[in-house]
Amino acid sequence: MSVRTTAIPIASASVPSSLENEPPSPPPAFDSSTLLSGMSAMSFLDPDLVAPAEVTDSDAQGTWWDRPLGDHPLLVWTSQREQFLEEVLRLEAPISGTSGNCHRCDAEQGSYRCVSCFNGRLLCQGCIVREHNSTPLHKVEEWTGIYFKKTSLAELGLVMQLGHRLGTKCVLPAVIKSFVVIDVDGVHTVQMAFCNCTQSIPRHVQLLQSRLWPATTIYPQTAATFRVLHLFQVLSFMSKVSAYEFYHTLARLSDNTGLHPPPDRYDTFLQIMREWCHLRTLKRFGRGHETGGIGGMSPGELVLRCPACPHPQVNLPNGFAANLEKRWLYCLFLAVDANFRLRRLNVSSEESDPSLNKGYAYFVEEEAFRSHLEKYGKIIAAEEKSTCNNHDAVKLANSRGGQGAAATGVGAVVCGRHDMKRPLSVRDLQKGERYINMDYFILQTLSCDTPPDLVISYDIACQWHKNLFVRISKYPSSLQPHQLEKNILYLVPKFHLPAHVLLCRNNFSFNFSAKVGRTDGEAPERGWAATNALANSTKEMGPGSCRDTLDDHFGDYNWRKIIIMGRRSDFMLYLCSDPFSARSQQVAEFISYEDALQEKHSEAIREWRIMVLAWEQDRKKPNPFAPSLRPVTENAVHLELAREEKTETHFEIRHDISPSEFIAQGLQLEEAQVRLLADMNGLGIHSTDLQRTRVQQHANRIARKIEAWIEVQKVYMPRTTLLRTRDDDSRAPGVEVHPSKIPLYLPSHAVRLNAINVTTHKTILEDERRLRLAQAHDTLGTLRDHLLLKSYLVIWRQRFSQGQRYGTKANTLMHRVDTKIEADAARYRRIYAALEVVSTRLNQHEWKSGLSPLKTEDVRGLSSYNEAESEGHRTLSWIWKTNLQGGEKGLQEALRIEWCKSRARAQRYQEECELLAEEMRRIQATFEYYRDLWKGREMRTSLPGAKAYALRQAALWSDLRTSAAVQWSELLATLPPASGGLDPTIDLDSRLCIVT
Repeated sequence: MSVRTTAIPIASASVPSSLENEPPSPPPAFDSSTLLSGMSAMSFLDPDLVAPAEVTDSDAQGTWWDRPLGDHPLLVWTSQREQFLEEVLRLEAPISGTSGNCHRCDAEQGSYRCVSCFNGRLLCQGCIVREHNSTPLHKVEEWTGIYFKKTSLAELGLVMQLGHRLGTKCVLPAVIKSFVVIDVDGVHTVQMAFCNCTQSIPRHVQLLQSRLWPATTIYPQTAATFRVLHLFQVLSFMSKVSAYEFYHTLARLSDNTGLHPPPDRYDTFLQIMREWCHLRTLKRFGRGHETGGIGGMSPGELVLRCPACPHPQVNLPNGFAANLEKRWLYCLFLAVDANFRLRRLNVSSEESDPSLNKGYAYFVEEEAFRSHLEKYGKIIAAEEKSTCNNHDAVKLANSRGGQGAAATGVGAVVCGRHDMKRPLSVRDLQKGERYINMDYFILQTLSCDTPPDLVISYDIACQWHKNLFVRISKYPSSLQPHQLEKNILYLVPKFHLPAHVLLCRNNFSFNFSAKVGRTDGEAPERGWAATNALANSTKEMGPGSCRDTLDDHFGDYNWRKIIIMGRRSDFMLYLCSDPFSARSQQVAEFISYEDALQEKHSEAIREWRIMVLAWEQDRKKPNPFAPSLRPVTENAVHLELAREEKTETHFEIRHDISPSEFIAQGLQLEEAQVRLLADMNGLGIHSTDLQRTRVQQHANRIARKIEAWIEVQKVYMPRTTLLRTRDDDSRAPGVEVHPSKIPLYLPSHAVRLNAINVTTHKTILEDERRLRLAQAHDTLGTLRDHLLLKSYLVIWRQRFSQGQRYGTKANTLMHRVDTKIEADAARYRRIYAALEVVSTRLNQHEWKSGLSPLKTEDVRGLSSYNEAESEGHRTLSWIWKTNLQGGEKGLQEALRIEWCKSRARAQRYQEECELLAEEMRRIQATFEYYRDLWKGREMRTSLPGAKAYALRQAALWSDLRTSAAVQWSELLATLPPASGGLDPTIDLDSRLCIVT
């Protein structure tokens, strides 16, 4: 057994003899399964920043209390607290055993020590100043004879000399007695001596050459060290800490009592940080190596682009567009979304707080966008009326109050498969997702090195795409995409799709669309999770600061993605494991299903192949996934019965109201009684007179209608008169029945009481059966609509309803929808019970093939099924499957839809494997491109530092390329064969109807 223990003396812990002379075992391999299990939601994490768990052999031996004490360092430390406390207190005085003289020269009294150095010996004033010529920001303390008090090297006479070699002084220095330097351990006040010789360089340059960032270029009085700027930048990337919290942490490190606070340089620190982040970006994108310099930048140039996405001239083969067989592999997946948590208050202005990036990174250029809005805001018509549930996203987003807010959120475009921000793809929003806003940054990012084929995922794509090219025709030439309209496929993300109507679920599904693999379109949602924590900081920023800050964080997010892609083979293995393992299974299941149908439905299968291929080539053709047979509605049954009564001349009409009308009116009265009862239950103890009056008037109207209907019932069901007489006799004198409780004795009820005879009353029993059947389908349709609405409200509440006010509004809406869902379920159960009675007496049970008893667990939305099974097994509630009529046509349609879905599942896994292999090739090609780019930059500059930096960057991209090639060679070897792991004699392309 090998155990890794901490080398701390343990008096009470027993160590097994087998371990006494055993050398320490090497660190265990990093098991990243835990991290990767949530990588779909947290793929932005840098694994180096996640501490791996130490796995020992003792972990397999049982519970923690069975393990040696050495496995629990905290328990060991608890027994050593007295010793630790004693040693910490010992440091509050000079170390025992030392003389009072200076530890360095032994000539002067030693009264000072440096708490930043490892050696805490006492030195005299002269020695401690000389020892810190190269470390002037160390913290020192003075021994007063009874305790240590804070002092500084500046107070002891240390002067920081700039512009000369270490240890030499300028003959004509310009000394600033109180120069403020912000460093990682506090805010320091130092004496700064600038070189003022005849050959001197500007003061801000002297500071930069000493790795100090000046607050201004004109007589600077404040600077920040490069290391504190780098620390805050990386810390903010990982923790989203604000500059306010970070700076005031440094201030407290300088003085935590408030008695001697350091100079306040918070505003200066904000300014320096913006300059630092912007210049680091310029440096990393080679602007110091290009002949045009900073002024020669192009829009969107300061962006780390996704290496796995297709980029013409970078990672695509020559003539890729002409290769029709493989062209689908070079399609770019884009995902569009808005984030309403990244609001910004109406703080500052563009004039006072301009952006430094100015449209060269992720945000579009502000001035050009505002000009676009002014010119085209009135030309572009308001959004057309929605034909889908989910388009209410725009309306509900508009309900977010804009009072006091300059921006209600941000919209963005990311690559749909890898969740990396695109160049010129982000923009502030005002009052929701207006089409003109979304169009602008989508078209802007399409101008940045995109292939001819696109898949655009957007949660309201079903509405947004309709007149997109009509709107584009009105925009200027700079916003005209080079892609043809026919080469763009619009889809809805998988998580958002269940909130759409059936038509959209069939036409805009990733699962049903060819050549998209297993893409889910939900990449933006995962990206927002990494930036939402910035909202508390960015909402208080000015416009330029906010955009530059988000640009910086988007850049780091992309960089960490690149590192994971290039260095983590287990990450790519995680991405590939599901498609590789499921591909053979899904293909085998499809072939087995098709083989089972061949004997009786071979001709139908040939027709289905033709239909599905036609739809994949032209989505305006009939959708094979959509049912063409619709359930009969209650109104349609009314019409059908009326026509039958007109043609059946032998049938004797004994009243002006026909039998079918009589039954239909009875069903309407039944529903009216239910609504009346709900209204009565809704009256609380504090209801007003007006509310009670309205309910009473409603009850009176229903009572009169029931009385009139009973008169007709006496004609068609005369024995019900005896039932009502019996009811009257059983009641106490003077007691009236409330209209909501009056028994109607419809045929389904009366037949159980032997008030009607099946033989003589077969017509009205059949009429009720047919009307009830239509009622059941109508009710299921209403129930499904309300469940869809609930699914959408859940999404809307998560995205938009932050805060008490909007949270209360969302909860109120949710409660109302839940009430409707409960009412729908109760109505269906009531109808189903009546159907069972009538159908049993008529001996007609074929309707049960499409309808089932409604259990509580059946009342759930499309997005409520197990997510792990949703793509492959789709264990939906039966209420989402019963929308077809019975008979042979219904059976054929059900078989066709299931055949199409089985084929689609097999195809998606087949495509995903090919896409992953192509993406691994593109990543390596992209790394090679950047390696060669930096090598070329090294040759175009003469500045030694620029040459060294270019070569370092080239080496970095080369190492990433080599790492990816070595690790992925084994992974690609596990790629299933083209036959999907089946008999190689099977023509898989033909069976799956794959068209290249």
